[in-house]
Amino acid sequence: MTQSDYNRLLQTAFDRELNERELDQVHNFLGQNTTELADFEAVDQLLAKFPDVHISHNFTSLVMHEARCEINNLDESNNIVDLSWSRFFTSKYRLIRLVGAASIVLFIGLLGYQSKLSQERLNIAESVQTVANFVEMAPEMLSDFEMINAIEYSDPIDEELWAALK
Repeated sequence: MTQSDYNRLLQTAFDRELNERELDQVHNFLGQNTTELADFEAVDQLLAKFPDVHISHNFTSLVMHEARCEINNLDESNNIVDLSWSRFFTSKYRLIRLVGAASIVLFIGLLGYQSKLSQERLNIAESVQTVANFVEMAPEMLSDFEMINAIEYSDPIDEELWAALK
C-alpha cells in the first residue's frame, strides 16, 4: 500500500466507518511505517483525552437553522446599508437637509456673483483699452475733455435765460 492509498483511506474514515478489509489495509500500512504509526498513536492519545460530548439528536437541524439565521442577518445588514441613505431623507434629518440646501444655494449665488464681477471687470478693461487706442490715434479729440467733464457738474440750465437767448 502506498502513502496516497493510506491518505485516501483516512479521508474515507472521515466520511464513514471503514470495513474490515480497509481496516486491515490500514493496520498493515502502519505496521510497515513506524513513523506513521507513531503519529497515529499520538493523535489517538490526544483524542482519548477529550471528554465524550453528548450531541443532540437534532444537531444537524440546529446547525442548519443557525446558518440560515446568519445568512438572513447578512441580508438584513445589506438592507440596512441600503436604507441608510433613504433614512437621510426622513424628518429626523430635516435640519441637516435644510443646512445642506442653504449651503448649496449660497455656493451657487457666490459663484454667480463672482462671475458677474469678473465679467464687469473684463468690460471695464475692454473700455479702457478702447479709449487708450482711440487716444493714440487722435489725441486732439480729448483736448477739451476737462471742459466737457465740467459741464456735467455745472448748475442746471436757467429756463428764463435760455428763453431770452433765443
